[in-house]
Amino acid sequence: MNKVLQKEVDIVEKARSLVSGLRERANETEKIRQIPEASMQEFKDAGLFKMLRPKRYGGQEVSMRTYSEVIVEISRGCGSSGWIVALCAIRELMVAQSFSEKTHKEIFDGKEDSVLFAGVYEPRQCIAKKVDGGYLIEEGFWMFCSGSLHATWGYFGMPIIDDEGNLVDQILMTLPFDELEIMDDWHVLGLKGTGSNSVKMHNTFIPDHRCTSFVEALDGNFESTHLRDIPLYHTALFPSLILSLGLPALGLVKYALEFFRETLPNRRAVHMGVDFIKDAASTHATLASASLKIDTAQMHFYRVADELDRWASEKKYMDRHERVKTLADIGYANEVLKEALDLILEASGSGYVYDGHPLQRIYRDFSTLHSHRSLSPIITKENYGRVLAGLESNAVRY
Repeated sequence: MNKVLQKEVDIVEKARSLVSGLRERANETEKIRQIPEASMQEFKDAGLFKMLRPKRYGGQEVSMRTYSEVIVEISRGCGSSGWIVALCAIRELMVAQSFSEKTHKEIFDGKEDSVLFAGVYEPRQCIAKKVDGGYLIEEGFWMFCSGSLHATWGYFGMPIIDDEGNLVDQILMTLPFDELEIMDDWHVLGLKGTGSNSVKMHNTFIPDHRCTSFVEALDGNFESTHLRDIPLYHTALFPSLILSLGLPALGLVKYALEFFRETLPNRRAVHMGVDFIKDAASTHATLASASLKIDTAQMHFYRVADELDRWASEKKYMDRHERVKTLADIGYANEVLKEALDLILEASGSGYVYDGHPLQRIYRDFSTLHSHRSLSPIITKENYGRVLAGLESNAVRY
């Protein structure tokens, strides 16, 4: 095995080795509503946050397939941890692709080990105006900023509106996180440990070189001309971002099935015609159905990752219709994972309703993730169906 492939195998194995510790800290993670420092240090030591960062800035430049497998493993240990590793790592890809060498040097030079990104594209409010040398954000408010309590740099979306009120561009900006105000408002059902707090800006100046057109970036017109020789940085951006949101669900439901099977041997049956649940035909059917649905979801997720890698390896940007197809793959995977988890919970009895029970945490984490509109099975299938019917997708960005 060559050194590149061995490195990618090794980082997946490192992620797998962290699972038991993450499970031990899962209750603490929920209680403190952020990732414990012990887990954060393990992720940093394993290089997980830098998976998709350029090597010249201390990164690893692994494939999207390897990234995907890492996220699934971490999520088997802890849903909140999987979510944070997924999003913080994918932001490295987005920042690497979208911004210029000047911006990268400002972010990374001499600070490679400390940089960690958090951010949100869609603002709830953003009042901005063009000024000499950049933009002034008079008031800005972004919700769901996962990783906000650990981040050193942020990225945020900013709509550009003309005098007639028309949207003319959508800007992606980056800035040091100490220029933001973090709200203490992440009191939620699931993914409690992600620290997905809202953030605010007030009279914050963003220089031009730290602003780029997100619309152009989504079509592969990146400002990172200094990275054009590296295949990874030709990866289709929007499908990669949505893939990062869906992958933790696969790890969560894998753990649900694993837990169910581990606790199965000694569980007694009631009204099932057998002494033990493991001997009931209904249990066998449930296990098979849930397992096959999880396998189906995994095939769809990993097909997306492999297709992203294939296009990037040829230094080609995935075309629009293929990008719509990847979103349908991700949405469908989300759908069948819910079906698998429902089967497992129905077969588990009511014990999982107790606080601290692993299946309850999985249920809450998965439900929170599943509700993300970008992962919607209905919306993503509708848009793919429109393409199959010879129409354009309704998705504004993909």
